[in-house]
Amino acid sequence: MKRSSPTLSQAYASSTRKTFHSVLCHLLRTEFPGTFGPAVTRLFADKINELYERCHPPLSRVRVGQVLWLAVAADDRPARHQRIQDTRLLPILLDLVTPQDIDDATATGRRRETRRRKIVRLCQQAFRQGAVLSEADVALLLHVNDATVSADIRNHEDATLETVPRRGTIHDLGRSVSHKAIICYKRLVEKKTTSQVAEETYHCPDEVEYYVQCLRRIQLCRDSGMSPEDIAQATGHSLFLVQEYLRLITEFKLPPLPNPDRKSGVQPKQT
Repeated sequence: MKRSSPTLSQAYASSTRKTFHSVLCHLLRTEFPGTFGPAVTRLFADKINELYERCHPPLSRVRVGQVLWLAVAADDRPARHQRIQDTRLLPILLDLVTPQDIDDATATGRRRETRRRKIVRLCQQAFRQGAVLSEADVALLLHVNDATVSADIRNHEDATLETVPRRGTIHDLGRSVSHKAIICYKRLVEKKTTSQVAEETYHCPDEVEYYVQCLRRIQLCRDSGMSPEDIAQATGHSLFLVQEYLRLITEFKLPPLPNPDRKSGVQPKQT
């Protein structure tokens, strides 16, 4: 049995407290005197220390070919004029280079295919860790133009009808309608349930129904003879979005929606 000397334990006790946590506590007390009490100082230092540990994982957790990246939390939806410094960020580990990537590098004519697969992999890995990558994030990681990333993602989604979970689609940013097209196609053409579509497209059921009902409202307006400009004014959507949905309605060859006024024999009011 290992025995310790009380005298030696006392002599070396201070060494155990020579930590990053102690440095933080000293910083808070000296730089902000009178602002924090002892309890708040320790709590604040605990939180900062925890954050530091999350953002600096030990090398034992990082495999060869992986990279540490800070990405926006998937559940932190943006608000108007919200800056990135006001957004919750999560440290995530991404497989930047895998054995498969190395094998593919030796093959000719597969560079574009390899890049596209890598883009999808990075986005999916981030989402599984509770974060979302932007196309700019992926462009920096792969050292390519963000337009290249956008085109690769669009081609993948068009070919597979699978949504790539990135910040633009999960947080509904930008003018891209690709994820809306996939959602509406799965729900209205493939006749899948809302829960199935939500799971396959990385959206919640409420969001799936929102996009579907948006398309249906625009379709009803179109079937009533309204122009795109009038539809935009009536629905409160931008003309660009209305035109995109109108294109999808034509592309999906959706049958006209039943008009409740016609069914009941009531003529619409003339304005």
